[in-house]
Amino acid sequence: MSGTEKTSVTPAAVGGVQTVRRVITYLLLLTMVIIAAIGISGLLDRALEAGNTLVSSDSGALAQSLAFALIAGPLAALLWWLTWRKAAMDRDRASVAWPLYLVVASTVALLTFTVALFGFGANAVAGELQWSSLAVAIVWGLVWVWHYWMWRHPAKGPTRLVGVAPAIASLIGLTFATGGLVFALSSLIDSALDTFGSVVAAGSVFEPVLQSLVWAVGGALIWWWHWFRSGVRTQTAGFANVLLVYITGFASFAVFAFGATLTLSVVLELVTFSDDPLAVTLDPLGIAIATAALGALVMVYHLRVVAGHPVVIGKAVRLVTSGVALAVAATGVGVTVNALLATLASPIVGSNVRNLLLGGISALVVGGVLWWTAWQPRGASSPERATTPGRRVYLVVIFGVSALVALITLLVIGYQLFSFALDSGSGESLLERIRAALGLLVATVLVAAYHFSLWRHDRAATVGSEAPRTIGRVTLVTSAGAGAEVDVLVEAIRDATGARVSVLRRTDAVAGEPDAAALVAALAGVEASHVLVVAGAKSKAEVIRLGD
Repeated sequence: MSGTEKTSVTPAAVGGVQTVRRVITYLLLLTMVIIAAIGISGLLDRALEAGNTLVSSDSGALAQSLAFALIAGPLAALLWWLTWRKAAMDRDRASVAWPLYLVVASTVALLTFTVALFGFGANAVAGELQWSSLAVAIVWGLVWVWHYWMWRHPAKGPTRLVGVAPAIASLIGLTFATGGLVFALSSLIDSALDTFGSVVAAGSVFEPVLQSLVWAVGGALIWWWHWFRSGVRTQTAGFANVLLVYITGFASFAVFAFGATLTLSVVLELVTFSDDPLAVTLDPLGIAIATAALGALVMVYHLRVVAGHPVVIGKAVRLVTSGVALAVAATGVGVTVNALLATLASPIVGSNVRNLLLGGISALVVGGVLWWTAWQPRGASSPERATTPGRRVYLVVIFGVSALVALITLLVIGYQLFSFALDSGSGESLLERIRAALGLLVATVLVAAYHFSLWRHDRAATVGSEAPRTIGRVTLVTSAGAGAEVDVLVEAIRDATGARVSVLRRTDAVAGEPDAAALVAALAGVEASHVLVVAGAKSKAEVIRLGD
């Protein structure tokens, strides 16, 4: 539930045996729909194939398609009719099983439809028509449209998890669009480098560019439809927020960091006069520049979207980007130590070790700069930063993962030590055996030590000022506008009670709603696991204790 549009409340679905019935029914329906779609697409493929008849020498495949289409198809139609009836929908509409079925079925259909259609278009650019791909695209496209219609149905669409399927679809479209643009741009850069700055208008040069643009344009249309027309951009539900944090703080940032690291590595090889041929040195430059540019573009756009969401989303993005940058920097430390140890193990520094060292330095520089910018370690111990929501969880996760990796590398080093002692005649030095694990150990120990010390500082600084947790969860119903206006209320309630706070926004405006101080005063002395707070007129707030 997005907490914006719904004014009426659908009764909760009955559980027990009805839950078992729903799970079995929707699993069977999903299975029958998939099998029927496979069979119908197989028959359509034979109908589209020029020069072939329905009955060909491949009788086994035809028999399978007929069985799938003529048996699973009617069964799927029957199951759908049984679930789509008004009596069944009145019971199932508020259940979790109905939206979960739609999420899985529509996501599978969309993925199959887009991959087949974009693949057909890309091959058509190269002059090859794959009718099987077109058949799959037509059938699964219809399946997706069917489920999209059910999802958006005003009387029978789900009332729970209403934003999950469109959000996943927008992510799929964004992935295809970004990936297509990356490969198109990298192909142009590679062709320009191959001709030393003059791109020749030849089919062999532009064919991969056009094929990549087919995926980019198709993915952009899917993303645009769900992001803007279906309203994913303005969703405030939990899943939409998680998706926004994932795209902004992890996916796009990681793509940008990878591209920047690879670009710097190529530049370092050029300025240090690598022994490799120039074509070999420049080979990864196209994909490096393209990933850095497109990753930065996607990240900057979504950062603007994050700015219009509650402040806690921006703080979550900052923590995630810090973690990604830290992983890049730690990888750089490990690889650099590994390469330096390799120079000690071998009297002659080979090109592989040289490239390894330059790659490690590149990751260390890029990851270090990005981590310093995102984390800002100079102010990391400030009281304002210490109380950031999710910060302690972040510190514990980073410390825990680093400690686990350090323990594993210690075991690997111990194994190599004993293996070397028992088999010293292998001719391989001990340093050569343990240098990779030793580099990883140095990086993880540094990361774990820093974050553990910071966690101890935060705990010591805030343990005396933390408010006692008297309420587990607060649901605030208010007509306050999104952004800073709601953030002030949420932060005040969280600081006073220590509770997790969620907001449901009213569609009707209420004049004279209570401010943050009035809401905190209304919750004073309340002890409950879940509390509903309704902000009313004339600065009044109704507090309702809810059951578990």
